[in-house]
Amino acid sequence: MISSISDPHALAMRRAARRFTRALAAEAMLQATVRVEAWLNADGPASLFALDEALTAAWPQAEGGPPRHEVIWASGGGEGLRLSAFDAAGRVLLRRDYAAGVERKGVRHV
Repeated sequence: MISSISDPHALAMRRAARRFTRALAAEAMLQATVRVEAWLNADGPASLFALDEALTAAWPQAEGGPPRHEVIWASGGGEGLRLSAFDAAGRVLLRRDYAAGVERKGVRHV
C-alpha cells in the first residue's frame, strides 16, 4: 500500500493506475501485457516510489501479479503521467496520459 495515503499526489497516481488497469481489462489486454512503462513528471523521487506501489496495487490479483514495470522520472514542469502497456513483442497495447490523476481528453487506445 502507498505509505502516504493522505498525499494528494500519491492518491492521484493511485487513481490513474486503477483507471489504466481498468482500461486494459475493458479492452481484454491484461493477459497480453508483459510490461508497463510509466513516465512521470514530478517534484521528487518520493513520487517514483508511490507510483511503483500504485501500479502494483492496481493490478488484479487474479492475473497472477503485475507485469514488469518501469518508472521513468522526467523532472521538469507540470505533474503529468503517461502509462503505456506493451505485449511480448514490444508493441504498444494501450497508452494513456494523465494530469494529476485525471485522464486527458483526446488520448486514445493505440
